[in-house]
Amino acid sequence: MKKIKLFKLTLISSLLLITACSNKQTKIKSNTTAQQVSVYNIMGITEPTKEPIYFSLENTPPPIEIHVPKISPDIEFISYKKTPSLSSNYETINHIELNAKSFLGIPYVWGATGPTTFDCSGFTQWVYRDVGIKIPRVSRDQARVGQYVRYENLQRGDMVFFDTKKQRKGKVTHVGIYLGSGDFIHASSVGKGVVIYNFNEKSFYKKRFLWGRRVTNDSFHYASK
Repeated sequence: MKKIKLFKLTLISSLLLITACSNKQTKIKSNTTAQQVSVYNIMGITEPTKEPIYFSLENTPPPIEIHVPKISPDIEFISYKKTPSLSSNYETINHIELNAKSFLGIPYVWGATGPTTFDCSGFTQWVYRDVGIKIPRVSRDQARVGQYVRYENLQRGDMVFFDTKKQRKGKVTHVGIYLGSGDFIHASSVGKGVVIYNFNEKSFYKKRFLWGRRVTNDSFHYASK
């Protein structure tokens, strides 16, 4: 009889111990899960309120309601405005210069559009077309497209226009491409072909310079009249 009572007592104690352990484990698991699902607790910052806020934009008839979720007061947001990349335009101008220089020494032939012979405007049209910029065929029409540029504001990649007639009338008769530091490349004339001159060394061209035109802006890759 004593053995039976002792067995019952042992059994009851074991059940109570198992139940207690089971409840304790459940609580621990529950607490652990709650902490795992809260990213803010893991990061050690204050958890934001769950309710979103609403507000209306001013001076907008009718008002516009915007839904903005709340954030933790421990978090600071910094907004960066995206700025246009200059790399694409820089690469375009580099391509123009490299492409133009690859034709150095190519013969000049009036009316030729390349690639084995060029006249002045055939040369510029070919070089710009190679980077996706379309310009008219002849120099007087090329001089009407893009952005007007004075001599002192010339930049690499700009077209430069001249009146090369003996009796100067201010009309465009010749075109080249500005390379910077006073240098420009052009299909010069019969016997010279595609060459690089410097304005300070060739006073003839500096005196006969009319204006420049810029067609390499990021805002467009097609120049029109």
